[in-house]
Amino acid sequence: MYWMQRAKSNPETSLNSSSRSDAVATRARIVSAAEHLFAKRGIDATTLADINKAANQRNRSAVQYHFENKQGVIHAILDKHTPGIELRRHAMLDKIESANLSNVRAFAEALVLPVAEKLDDRDGGLAFLRISAQLIGHPNFSLLSIHTERMNRGTDRLARLIAANAPEWPKALWAPRWLLLIGLLFHGMADYAHLVQSSHPATRPPPRDLFVNNLIDSVIALLEAPISPQTARQIPTGDKT
Repeated sequence: MYWMQRAKSNPETSLNSSSRSDAVATRARIVSAAEHLFAKRGIDATTLADINKAANQRNRSAVQYHFENKQGVIHAILDKHTPGIELRRHAMLDKIESANLSNVRAFAEALVLPVAEKLDDRDGGLAFLRISAQLIGHPNFSLLSIHTERMNRGTDRLARLIAANAPEWPKALWAPRWLLLIGLLFHGMADYAHLVQSSHPATRPPPRDLFVNNLIDSVIALLEAPISPQTARQIPTGDKT
């Protein structure tokens, strides 16, 4: 008991705890500032110095100290938002599998709805959507490669479920269709987020639920799109099954 009392009253312990709390708060301010700037100006047009200034950091090396570089800041933004999306998607997929559902709408909802919840997240949710769209196909910060490295991706699990229930898709079309789905999802969400954040009266967005359900319908249309004779002729013989 004596050593526990010493630990509780030890000024050095309290100081370390206070320092850790300050570091967490500083990181949060930097991430919030980066979200705003990346969404508004773009990832490539924003410097670490810009982020440092927007986060009101007197230490000019604060961003480098906490995140090392721009990629570290991007990872922190994704780490802030993506785990919740992944948990929600895995929960939806658990229900799909337990109920033995195989309808296309259930798959489309599992792709769209977890991300759509970011439309209601006031702690950087709209910025995250706009940033994610920038990362798709980015030469230095690819969204798909970052997720593959850092996340237990529910999208991979969803893709396997779709593949098991859509055997008529030729192998050669899987990657192109999946890229179209991800692009539709994040670019659509980013465009809507931009409209929500715009103050121009001519850019008033449609109601949230209308937009989300229309996006789900669009995903279904892409999943169910027939293969035209023109496309079929371009598929190598060995990849037609």
